[in-house]
Amino acid sequence: MALFDPVMSEHLRKIRNEETHVHYLGKNIQNELINISANAIKEEILRNARAAKYFSIILDSTPDVSHVEQMTVIIRFVQVDEDNAVIAVREHFLGYVPLQETIGAFMAETILEEFKKMDLCINNLLSQGYDNGSNMKGKHNGVQKIILQRNPTALFVPCSAHTLNLVVNDAASCCLEATNFLGLIQKLYVFFSASTHRWDVLKRHVQRLTVKSLSETRWESRIDALKPIRYQIGDIYDALTEMVTNSTLLGSSGNSTRAEAKTLAIGIATFKFLVSLNVCYDILFEINITSKQLQAKKIIFHQH
Repeated sequence: MALFDPVMSEHLRKIRNEETHVHYLGKNIQNELINISANAIKEEILRNARAAKYFSIILDSTPDVSHVEQMTVIIRFVQVDEDNAVIAVREHFLGYVPLQETIGAFMAETILEEFKKMDLCINNLLSQGYDNGSNMKGKHNGVQKIILQRNPTALFVPCSAHTLNLVVNDAASCCLEATNFLGLIQKLYVFFSASTHRWDVLKRHVQRLTVKSLSETRWESRIDALKPIRYQIGDIYDALTEMVTNSTLLGSSGNSTRAEAKTLAIGIATFKFLVSLNVCYDILFEINITSKQLQAKKIIFHQH
């Protein structure tokens, strides 16, 4: 920064020359400055939300790396700029809220407590958007039901993309052939990613797209795992064949690697696998497009 900022350059000069010992460059002061900036931005967002009066919320929760459940809070409102005659829908991320429990009642009370801290009136809440988890959408003890008891006009709008994801997941889980096919796709990734040597063999044969792991949560993203195999299955087969014929792989571990490579090569060369690969890829291609459309900023859902 000092290369382009004279004030920062002069500040660093004083530190080097020991003209000052208060430099404000430690991690604690930096974190404090970040928090001050974040609070200022958050307060400006809330000021605009209060001016708009009516608002909606979007919530989701997931554990972080320290295994603490974190709830994301997003607010939506319509901002009117009377001076420039501009009307715009604003959507802002307000932060993470740690959760000790993930049951509907506790999460609802946490949300209501956050409203009080933000000086947002629950009676001005027009809609609430969550995923399809039972703790969120439950018709008896879900978050949406508890908030509806406080404000009957707070319409619950479930996440359409998540609904699609659940439909596809349940449909695939009912089909044994689909389960076996996707299991083989995952085994290919696990096999090549298990060691740097195997990955090097794969890269020698596959020039464009390397194999990827199946997404555990987003079904539409599984097309990313199918695409490299769909368009480079011959190259991947050659990579497996090289592993099978590699005479330098000795001992029990080497024989195990060669045997596994042979099993995978036979598996991806069957007619059933090739048909499943093309059919599943075409289905996931359409699902991927639909999911992205459901999450598009400009999409409008009409209530009937």
